[in-house]
Amino acid sequence: MVFLALCAASMVVACSSTSKATLDMTMNQRIIWPGIPEKPRIQYLWSFNQVAGGEAGGLLEFLAGGEDPFLTSNRYSDYLVSPHGLFVDQANKMYVTDTGAGRVSIIDLETMESFSILGDRGFMLGTPIGVVSDTEGNIYVSDAALKRVVVFSDRGKFRRFFEGSLKRPTGLAIDTAFDRIYVADTWAHVVHVYSLEGKRLSSIGETGQGDEKLNYPTHIALGPEGNLYVADTLNFKVKVFSPEGVLKKAFGLLGDSYESFDKIKGIAVDTDGHIYVTDSVQDLVKVFDMEGRLLLFFGGKGGFYGRFSHPAGIFIDSTDRIFVADMLNKRVQAFQFLGGG
Repeated sequence: MVFLALCAASMVVACSSTSKATLDMTMNQRIIWPGIPEKPRIQYLWSFNQVAGGEAGGLLEFLAGGEDPFLTSNRYSDYLVSPHGLFVDQANKMYVTDTGAGRVSIIDLETMESFSILGDRGFMLGTPIGVVSDTEGNIYVSDAALKRVVVFSDRGKFRRFFEGSLKRPTGLAIDTAFDRIYVADTWAHVVHVYSLEGKRLSSIGETGQGDEKLNYPTHIALGPEGNLYVADTLNFKVKVFSPEGVLKKAFGLLGDSYESFDKIKGIAVDTDGHIYVTDSVQDLVKVFDMEGRLLLFFGGKGGFYGRFSHPAGIFIDSTDRIFVADMLNKRVQAFQFLGGG
């Protein structure tokens, strides 16, 4: 019982035996976009909604004793509740923020071993949105409720907070070549640039509706050439900034057509420079070229494999695997870019 009490006090779901997530491979490589007779560009791979093996959640719910305000919101569920932000590192580990559960889940995509971070040293995560990790395995989490960016070790131990006040930190992007992290502060209408140690270096943007200004930016991504891609949500645009913060491109407009945006959230870039945007109202992932021309879209409303219900974060790894947080379907789905312009 002493061991169990110590585990509960640490507030990190790593003290119980390692759990395993489960992939659903039912439709692996059986769905493509566009359909015949067009040349396929996107292929469906798999999905998952289970992040623990069934024991850790029940154990921690018992230890919590009903005092945790997230108890009724499934903080200790073995399943995803509202997956939002995604990141996959070079070691093939996936990091998933779950705003409905107030936690970050880490899944090794080779072994499917998993654990979750709830908080540490007297605080619990509230509304984690963005997540990235560095080459040392440190995990960076933006928490909109805490108004903080929190740094954890690779096993979920608290390291530090980023300096400076934040109004609502959301999307994160990491540039390991220059050891810096970009933080979208949605309510401040800026993207801050930090060192990995948490020192604020500069900021990009300000409130407004011009191309060089931002209006509630949410998710961000780093392109293969080092440019920063911003989902400027309430300007209904994608904006691209150089590493120095100079605007290079802006495109998009409000509307319900395939070429326009309704409510953009996630943003990512593949190795060919195509820009992927999740539109959470239209339940689509839209793919554009650098000039803002629509090339392809995939998904659509529904719960079947390859369809979405309010997609949020999106991440593309170095092999052009596309991962989408399918928020209201309570799952993460994976796709493969097959190449071609």
